[in-house]
Order: sequence, then C-alpha cells, then structure tokens
Amino acid sequence: MSHIQLSACESLVNTHGNLPEELAQLTLARAYNLIMGDRPTEIPFLVWLLENPASPLALPGKIYLQEHDYLHLLLGRGFSASDEAYVIGFTIGNDMETKQWHLWLYKFVSLLMYPPQFRFTLSDLREFDKGLVRGKRLPIKNLNKLDFTDYQNWQLSRLRIGLGLGRISNSTH
Repeated sequence: MSHIQLSACESLVNTHGNLPEELAQLTLARAYNLIMGDRPTEIPFLVWLLENPASPLALPGKIYLQEHDYLHLLLGRGFSASDEAYVIGFTIGNDMETKQWHLWLYKFVSLLMYPPQFRFTLSDLREFDKGLVRGKRLPIKNLNKLDFTDYQNWQLSRLRIGLGLGRISNSTH
C-alpha cells in the first residue's frame, strides 16, 4: 500500500458525497473499518422490514448492513441520502428477483413513509434510478447475497475489477 494519509481519508469518508479514490488502495476490511455507516440499532423498523434479509417482508435487493456498507465502498459512494439511494437502487437492480411492483412499492415507501432522516426526495430517487440501471447492467447478479468473507484481504480496486465494477470515477456520479 502506498503512503496514504489515513486521518485525512477518515475525514473524507465520514462526510457526504463520493468516497476518496485513495480508499481503492486499501483492503476491503481496512476500508470498512474507516467508514461510519449506520449501526443496526439506528435502523428504523420500517427500513429494516423492507431492506433486511431477516425480515419476512424484505424486498429483493435485501442485504445486511455490513454488506451494504461494502457496496458503498465498492461503488465509491458516500453516505448522503443520494448516495444511499444509489446503492439501494444498485442492489435492487442487481437482484434477479426484482419486479416492477417492487420498485414502485420501494419508491412510494421511501418517499412518503420512511422516517424523515431516512426518507428520499425526488432528486434522491433519480440517483436510485441511476444505481438501478447500473445494477441491472452488471453481468454478475445478486451481489446482495455474496459472502464477502473470502474477500476481506482483497484490495478494493482489484475487487471492483473482479466483480465487474471496473475502476470508479467520481466524475461520473
């Protein structure tokens, strides 16, 4: 690993917006330890109900929180509402079980029923749609079900390439 200023990187990761490209030099495990996503106890029940695999009503794209955060890293997205929308759209779009009605339901609930701090705006839903398209186009499907255990020591840049995500360019977001 090249000399990366981790304190500066940590500061950038914890802000909204695209993740710093320097993270690509780190392993998945090391990069994950730098990010500050939500803790499971901070997730409202309605969000858990639709997005967590342990829920009996979870929609396609359902994913555990740690793996969801891995996708933030792999997609180079931060933790703003629009970034969350993009990552969730990507995950739902990449799930082979997704039907049109799942999209309508998710958009309705995330726009009007989620608690305010988790609710999406129309602008966020446009990012959701961008993520959805990218997830659908990715040749490898169902990344929400991928066991990341064997990838902990992979460099993010190599894991992105291995999963068909390619190099992340923050200028395209």
